[in-house]
Amino acid sequence: MIHALILVSLFATQNALRGEVSSPAKGDSFASRIVADGDGVILSWIEQEATVVPAPNTADATNTAKTPRAPAVFHVCMSRFVDGAWSAVAKIASGSDIFANWADTPTVIRANDGSLLATWLHSGTLGGYVYDVNVSRSIDDGRTWTQLGPLHADGKPAEHGFVSADTRNGVTAFCWLDGRAMTPSDAHDDAHDHAAGGDMTLRAARIAPTSQRPSPPSEILDERTCECCPTDLAIAKNGPIIVYRDRGDDGTRDISLVRWLGEGWSQPRAIGNDKWMMNGCPVNGPSISASNDDVVVAWWTGATEEGAVRVVRSHDGGATFAATIDIDVDGSLGRVESMLLPSGDALILWHDTRGDDAALVLRRLHADGTLGSVHTIAAVSEGRSSGFPRAAVQGSDLWLTCTTAGTAATRSVKVFRIALDTLR
Repeated sequence: MIHALILVSLFATQNALRGEVSSPAKGDSFASRIVADGDGVILSWIEQEATVVPAPNTADATNTAKTPRAPAVFHVCMSRFVDGAWSAVAKIASGSDIFANWADTPTVIRANDGSLLATWLHSGTLGGYVYDVNVSRSIDDGRTWTQLGPLHADGKPAEHGFVSADTRNGVTAFCWLDGRAMTPSDAHDDAHDHAAGGDMTLRAARIAPTSQRPSPPSEILDERTCECCPTDLAIAKNGPIIVYRDRGDDGTRDISLVRWLGEGWSQPRAIGNDKWMMNGCPVNGPSISASNDDVVVAWWTGATEEGAVRVVRSHDGGATFAATIDIDVDGSLGRVESMLLPSGDALILWHDTRGDDAALVLRRLHADGTLGSVHTIAAVSEGRSSGFPRAAVQGSDLWLTCTTAGTAATRSVKVFRIALDTLR
């Protein structure tokens, strides 16, 4: 009885904290992101259209199992929350040729000219892990969209993805993993690595796509990276800073950083120096948040026995970093997200292990380096279906989104709005 009362009390406390709001995503929905946009927020996600299974042909039982199913149809969707309500859901792109992935998610940002730019993955004719990053543009606040073409201009049948984008200080920047130097492959191996030869590279563009030039000039920043870990990008006072999981010649899979120096990009530099060696890709990328010269970078590493969520801070635009701080060392799935607050504090989110399950949790890193309590936001699956949490600060609230397991093996995009002053 005492245990039951404790569980009821804990559940009530978590519900009061979580601040779940209605989600515009319906049906089997996943791969969500949320970004601040003026006086509102933009939520983007993927929905899988319900599959209609043909009725069995009772007259010919031998052909029943051979009845082909139609290819899955996906929709890349968005909605904007402003004045207390979600806008009508807009479909950015639809089709059976959308490469829908739990880790490699679409992006939506507002460009300097006021238009909305979205990136999403388009499967190539070779199938498998050959796909392009396509760009769509809206000039009417997301109600209608025009496809511009690929973000990259190489035109090669290869893997392109894990896009990050940001707009700030008059700059709209993109980065992505680019497999043009690799031999196309139709599958990853059991370690989430590629059977193909060649190296995955990191590229970036500091010019936004337009109708006249959908593939802006890009530059190669690192000639060998981890193949399947999400990237992240933030724009600091002096320009974009990009973080990603690097890949050393010896199999080291640590986090690296590249930043814009005004005349060009810096050389890649290791962050944290975990010296984690892994024969494969962990599909677990870093997160960066920046405000002027203040920068915070968070990531997960498997260098320790239980795995750890770590963070470093910089007060000079990423030129130098203070000592690494362990946020969680008791075992987790990682999949981190970081948000730098106006106060100088930072919020770090990750998927924590809870027995056979997992939970989306959050912890505050105060500007003086001390840590706040661990707050549980939502229960999530420990499998890939739970994806990555994404967050944004809008006014005095933290907005965040994640994917939870639904009924009949479907996924559901959840949205939470939590007052920042309750997260201590």
